[in-house]
Amino acid sequence: NTMGTVAFTADTGTCSGLMTPYAGKISKTREYSIRDWDMVTKSRRWDNQQMIVTSRFTVNGGPHPVGGAFLNTTLAGCSFTNTRISETLCSSVNIDYNRPISVHTLNSKKPFNDVELGHYTAGTIDGEGHTSNMGQLVIPYDEKDASAAYWTKAHIGYGSVHKYNRALKYVVSHSDGIGRVTDLMNGKTRTVTKFNQAQTTLNNHKQSKDAQAFTMSTSTDFNNHWTAGFIDSNGSFQMKVISSKVKGICVPKSEARTKTRIVQKDREILEAIQQFTAGPTNKGVSIGERTHKNKDGTPLTYHTETTSFSAFKRAVNYTDHYPLISNKRTHYMWSRKAYTTIQSRAHVKPEGFKKIQEFQERTKYTR
Repeated sequence: NTMGTVAFTADTGTCSGLMTPYAGKISKTREYSIRDWDMVTKSRRWDNQQMIVTSRFTVNGGPHPVGGAFLNTTLAGCSFTNTRISETLCSSVNIDYNRPISVHTLNSKKPFNDVELGHYTAGTIDGEGHTSNMGQLVIPYDEKDASAAYWTKAHIGYGSVHKYNRALKYVVSHSDGIGRVTDLMNGKTRTVTKFNQAQTTLNNHKQSKDAQAFTMSTSTDFNNHWTAGFIDSNGSFQMKVISSKVKGICVPKSEARTKTRIVQKDREILEAIQQFTAGPTNKGVSIGERTHKNKDGTPLTYHTETTSFSAFKRAVNYTDHYPLISNKRTHYMWSRKAYTTIQSRAHVKPEGFKKIQEFQERTKYTR
């Protein structure tokens, strides 16, 4: 199995049918005759469960080309000859959301190229990030998330991390840094408020007129790092253990759930997340609002949360492939352990129920 660069020698050509390419850290090259394209229709990286599928090649209008189609995947993304392939494809993973959750987690990687980092950064800014009155891009972090804040700073390459009270702020002020962040976010941010803020910041920093137009994502595909960034910023994984008595007998009941919330007047982004998390059944995910409201009567905060184990399983399958970076990953791991205990029906036995109680207790020390 080869990942990295797949080359086909030919003069001219067009390539179609590309699905889910992967930009590997190590680039290898293999060359095949274009007549043997069926030998390389699948190239799989097993540790991340990601696949390149090239289903059809057409060169010079015919099915038996001579000369040149060239597909290249690099750290910067994917390209075909001189045309950049969809960034959505380059950052997506084929996920089987119906698969049972294994007790072993996947060896998934943090975002490492600009496409993946862009989705993750857009998610964090759509969550709790904002643009200050001084034209700075600001992403707040809990004091326990210092490693996540410095990880973001290191990978973006600009900005600084400041501590205030019991929290941290990652701040980007320099025009070059603003340009770097907005380039990463371009076409990936999903909330109108944060898009407008970023647009205003770009105008204030007088970015080059030759810069690419800043756009907002209207995609309903959440199979990328955006949701991981959003959860790191504004979401949580939780477990709840309930004991009740039936005819005098203590019967353990356990519930594992995940909740994502964002402080906004509109609920469009949460409705999109709700549809994604619920899946084809469109069930098991609710949207609620806090009782506190603005003076005009509109809700201050909406939140969405899973209400069924099937929806929670989809959230776990997603996060297995797109890992969290903040301290919330610890909560995710303990909630995941609780789910696999329930999935195996071990929780109906006293020892299994006690395990879940222990998992819940351990999360208290990571808050």
